[in-house]
Amino acid sequence: MNPERRDFLNLLSPPGRSNAAETAWKLGFDTDHITILVSAGLLKPLGNPPPGSMKFFFTADIEQKKNDLKWMTKATELIRLKIKDKNERAAINRTLKGSVSSTNGNNSHDRHS
Repeated sequence: MNPERRDFLNLLSPPGRSNAAETAWKLGFDTDHITILVSAGLLKPLGNPPPGSMKFFFTADIEQKKNDLKWMTKATELIRLKIKDKNERAAINRTLKGSVSSTNGNNSHDRHS
């Protein structure tokens, strides 16, 4: 565990708001999962930040979600499905690129015959 994460998780009195990395640490997710949870409406940042800007989260709300089995199950399943979908799309893209390369290779070989 990185020292910054360990120090944050061991604070006796955490700050009132947490950034995405701190929120991820508190919930046990990867930092890039926070974007997915926000997009799905499972996490709500403080205020009304524009897309792409730094987001902060209410620490007490994060603590409540961390201890909510139903919320945690829903969030975990959402992340699992998003990662599965991303991996499947990447596999399809690799397959398509491979078949295009094979097709191009065969065509160029035919032209040289």
